[in-house]
Amino acid sequence: MEFLGAGRSGEVFLLDSPDGKIARKIFYGDKITHLIHYFFFGAPNPYIWNEDALNCAYYRRRILQNLVQFWFGSHLTVANATDRGWNEESKSYQLDTEFSKGEAVALHHPFNHDKDWQVEVLVHRVMQPLQKWLIKSGFDGLVWQAGKGNPVALNNFLLTQDDPDNYQFVWIDLESGVPALIPLNFLTLFTFYLPKCFHHKRPLFDDVDMDRLNAYIEMNRVGLEETLGSKPYDEMLSDIEYLGYHQRNWKEMPRFQRSIHYQLKKGKITETEANRYLQNPWRWYIRELMRLGRKVPYKLLVRLPVKVFKFFASIPYFGFVRGFFKVLFFRRYRLKVARDYVNRRLERWMERKQITDEESDYFLHHLHNDYSSEYLGDFGVHLGMKVFVKVFEYIISPLLYAAGLINEGTLVFFLIFGGPISRTLYTSLQMFQAAGEGKEIPWVAFFIGLIPSLFGNIAYPCQMIYSASGSRGKLARFIVYDTFSRVGDKFPIWGGEDTLTEHYFNHGADRLVRWVTLLRRPFQRRVS
Repeated sequence: MEFLGAGRSGEVFLLDSPDGKIARKIFYGDKITHLIHYFFFGAPNPYIWNEDALNCAYYRRRILQNLVQFWFGSHLTVANATDRGWNEESKSYQLDTEFSKGEAVALHHPFNHDKDWQVEVLVHRVMQPLQKWLIKSGFDGLVWQAGKGNPVALNNFLLTQDDPDNYQFVWIDLESGVPALIPLNFLTLFTFYLPKCFHHKRPLFDDVDMDRLNAYIEMNRVGLEETLGSKPYDEMLSDIEYLGYHQRNWKEMPRFQRSIHYQLKKGKITETEANRYLQNPWRWYIRELMRLGRKVPYKLLVRLPVKVFKFFASIPYFGFVRGFFKVLFFRRYRLKVARDYVNRRLERWMERKQITDEESDYFLHHLHNDYSSEYLGDFGVHLGMKVFVKVFEYIISPLLYAAGLINEGTLVFFLIFGGPISRTLYTSLQMFQAAGEGKEIPWVAFFIGLIPSLFGNIAYPCQMIYSASGSRGKLARFIVYDTFSRVGDKFPIWGGEDTLTEHYFNHGADRLVRWVTLLRRPFQRRVS
């Protein structure tokens, strides 16, 4: 099996089958999602252990494959389910689907301005209309996976035909990892998700309003039969009946039964024990309370301190301090660190197929001839100097004042202007060096570094943005786009690769660079 990727609900692998390649999703959950599901439902993600939940996932895909054809024609398809079953190795259920060769929509970078349409089309012509169709047809819980208030859902779709006039997308992930209760737009929580929770009488998790679905199918029977054909339409009706049956079994299971069946599926209790607990729920609650009483103190008082100790013990303090001083005082080492970092980022963009080999070669060629990468090292020096500056400001200066060597005014001056003085001295040296080597003089970093606040610390990032706005600043623009994209990638909860959050920061960098470019033009005319 070839690993393809992972989401919050499972890991996906590529396999060969008699009918061709398939994508196998093996359901799982991390500790945080387990905790969320335990809180709301009494057991981890049901796709892991509940066969009825698995069957719901299977039939929903089969139904929606037909419906999206009716709604979008060839512009959107669903990775249809082909099989499902139990994975003994991981002790969890798995779902086999059609394999799609599509790619994630393109991030913006200096060589692909012609692909900016991809994310716009996906959001405005596919995801938002899809959300409306899902609500209208009763797939209330699937709206989360279609992106309503959920920027992570962008990576549930792949582009299979790169043509702005005849685009095609495939919806590859329809199974949620967490309940739909933490949208980025909290207005959506109160206007849609909470009302739907009250309607379904439970936290919303891939729920389907079966009455509304049946009514929608009946109301659009003529159009569906014309689009799909009579036989596929009849098969869809049968799938809807199965979906309703399995959803009732899944959703109506009492909370304590979910916990018991999960432990049984994971092999933590025997069939005999499970039957005994099902007949005597109070015994199960006592068992769980006792287990919790043993587990939590042990983890807090033993395992957590051990993990913290191992973490701090594993830090190579000598190597860190050695590297810190080398970055501060050795320009060649500083350049190597900066260029190695950019090289790793280029490799990551290539792995994600966001840049081509030729584009990477261009950036690598300019990496050793362009001054832009040096600004990363200079930024690191500014941050590194803060250690010495803060020691001087908050330890040495008060000691000098206490000893009577400086007065109150001098003390206040050092506290306010210690950072600007250190930044100015360093940047001035860099300006003289750049002038001597015929490179761009970092005057933007110089003037911003004079500001006595945290804003002064971003002097070299601002210099990088200024350089990126120049006509020959392709490498600088890539570094700026990548830096902003990483902010979106690391954004808590709603961030990640190929999410709308990452694209928002990525395109925000482009807007910022274009804005700086407009500001530069009057100055460049006066100079010329």
